[in-house]
Amino acid sequence: MKKKIIAITLSVSMALSMAGCGGSGKESSVTAGPETAAKAARENTDSVTASSGNAELIAIASEGLNTSIACDPIELSLGCSGTVDGTVMGDAIYAAIEAAKSWTDGNFVVNFYPGGQLGGDVELIEGAQMGSVDMFTGAPTSQVGLIPELAVLDIGGLYTDVDSANQVLSSFKDQLEPYYNKAGLHLATMYAPDFRILSSNKPITKAADLQGLNIRTQENKYHMAFWKELGTNPTPLAFGELYIALQQGMLDAEENPWASIVGAKLCEVQKYIVETNHIPFVSTYVMNKSKYDGMSEEQKLACDQFVLFCERYQLAGTADDDARMSKLCQTDYGIEVTPVTDEIRELYGKASQVVIDMMKENIDPAFVDSYVEAAKAAAK
Repeated sequence: MKKKIIAITLSVSMALSMAGCGGSGKESSVTAGPETAAKAARENTDSVTASSGNAELIAIASEGLNTSIACDPIELSLGCSGTVDGTVMGDAIYAAIEAAKSWTDGNFVVNFYPGGQLGGDVELIEGAQMGSVDMFTGAPTSQVGLIPELAVLDIGGLYTDVDSANQVLSSFKDQLEPYYNKAGLHLATMYAPDFRILSSNKPITKAADLQGLNIRTQENKYHMAFWKELGTNPTPLAFGELYIALQQGMLDAEENPWASIVGAKLCEVQKYIVETNHIPFVSTYVMNKSKYDGMSEEQKLACDQFVLFCERYQLAGTADDDARMSKLCQTDYGIEVTPVTDEIRELYGKASQVVIDMMKENIDPAFVDSYVEAAKAAAK
């Protein structure tokens, strides 16, 4: 029975390959080429589950939007590599789908395919480029291979709150759009609902506690350099293998947003959570550029509002949901949850500079500097 439970946990973990859990196609449990994606989009007409959502969050997400859009009928496919049931992100998307229908008298329809139904992150990007997938949502981490400039979002230690991060992300969206356009894509939005945090089987309250800590990181050289400078031993590992590695003591710690820690049941095999808030957990909505450019102005309005609704809903609801998960970890799993100490946060500056210097060897130094300067200005 115990082996069966572990196997089930592993399969769930592998499905949770959305950005916060690793965000790369290498970690996805489902692979689908463009032809498979197109077939799924045609055949799976019942993939959208109606959701009334949270009334307060719907009101926030709907404020000031045009609720009467006379557009011609159009259907879009929206893919996501991770599972979203029971998450604020999932609630936001399902509520936005219903809202978009109501604005357009049922003419603007989004067919949502979560859980890797249209492929992993890499397949979704390729599908969006080729037009077999209209839109996908995921973390920029998996898009860095296509758009190297997105690596600036992997610089740790720049922000202390999500409002500052979102201020910068909003201003840099226009600067990143040309890179997406060159790849045949349209960046609909990018935002940070929360941060990545640290979970561990050892208490982490001072700098010395980080020395030699065996921590799982994404297979991302910038993340690994950041943690190495902090004194840990960063080890890249597929997210689907993480539960067992922590359970068997092969690793001491890992870092992910709250939803990934709780969703993959990592709270069952960890004793401490430190809200390090070291790197924002960024989400993007990306479209096939030709599809977007070919829509009427009314259809574009409905599409833009759909994405904005998702963003507003998730941003407004994440803090309360994170608090709920924090309480769950403490009461149900006996985990000690603490804020990061000033001593540890003071280490971020030097670690960030190591990453910045490394990054400038791979992408335009001026672009890196402009992002870092904007982050520092927003933090003041």
